[in-house]
Amino acid sequence: MIRYEDIIRKIHLLENQKIKNEERIKKYSEENILIANKLKLLNQKKEMMEKMESDLSDILSSQKNNKETKENEN
Repeated sequence: MIRYEDIIRKIHLLENQKIKNEERIKKYSEENILIANKLKLLNQKKEMMEKMESDLSDILSSQKNNKETKENEN
């Protein structure tokens, strides 16, 4: 036979589990937001580096072309 105390104990246990699960969800949600922000920052840095690399490549290419043009003129 199910006793009243057993039901109360089970309800209390489930409430404690719910609280712990909610705390875990909050913790993981905060970690997820932090990781997402770091990922956005890394992607921005990557894009900036790729643009710098492209710009540098363009500059080196134009310098090479200028040098070749000057050599051909002489």
